[in-house]
Amino acid sequence: MISAIALFCAVPLVAQVPQARTLVEEGRYDEAKRLLVPLSKDAEALHLLSRIAMLHADDEAAADFCRKAVQLQPANAEYHYCVGNAVRSVVQHASIFKKPALSKETLQELGRALELDPNHLPARFALLDYNLYAPAIAGGSEEKALEQAAEIRKRDALMGHRAYARVYSRQKKPDLARKELVDAVREDPKSARAHAALGSFYANDDKNYDAAFHELESAIRLDAAYMPAWFSLGQAAATSSANLARGEEALRKYLAYRPKAGEPSHAGAWYSLGMIQEKAGKRPEARQSYAAAAKLNPGSQEMQKALKRVQ
Repeated sequence: MISAIALFCAVPLVAQVPQARTLVEEGRYDEAKRLLVPLSKDAEALHLLSRIAMLHADDEAAADFCRKAVQLQPANAEYHYCVGNAVRSVVQHASIFKKPALSKETLQELGRALELDPNHLPARFALLDYNLYAPAIAGGSEEKALEQAAEIRKRDALMGHRAYARVYSRQKKPDLARKELVDAVREDPKSARAHAALGSFYANDDKNYDAAFHELESAIRLDAAYMPAWFSLGQAAATSSANLARGEEALRKYLAYRPKAGEPSHAGAWYSLGMIQEKAGKRPEARQSYAAAAKLNPGSQEMQKALKRVQ
């Protein structure tokens, strides 16, 4: 195995960030950091360091890396979103004295991201979530959350349905939330994304697993290359303790695929696979899957607990 020093020396400067990105995707975080830390004037290197910090549950370090990236490239919407998203996490555990300033920074950075790129949907969803969960004194507002849902719908019909469903779920209006996703399927019955979104709602919100499996299998029949449907199928099998063999098959397909930005992580897939194996009485296999999940997401207490449970 090539040593970390040899790896660093062997990679040309121009290739260090792409190489580090690959290492991050493979869960080789220490090796990635050795390539990235010296690149203190490279905004994308700082962005990747922020991602590693978030995976280690160090949201304060993540926010600092993103702030430095913004200083280097102040017109980059993604980096402003990175700050806002990381600081939004910091707010949740900050002292009462720090919350006001951090809440203000969250809103400012997410707002700036949207000024630079009005079509940045992750920033709009982050702002929607902030408004749903933050108290009014910190700027939270269900009315503003609905405004973001409307803006999302203008840009992507399906994502708009999902945004409204999120608002209605938070308002404890499950019938309206479900209707949004049913309507999405009715509007585009050949959309694998729509069927998968409805299936995930049935599984995660309604706990109606028969309906969930039906919708997720429909999504796969429509487009077997839409890999998030395979992930959701496996996750539903893990949480329902039903269709375990099919769930394991689905998750192994997903683990053979490299997720795109915004898609479920391999850490989540390994974790769900571990759940299936644990429920099937395959403790050694579950141990391996939970270990793989914990390696990819070392900051997850849930994954660490699962690993200890099967030791």
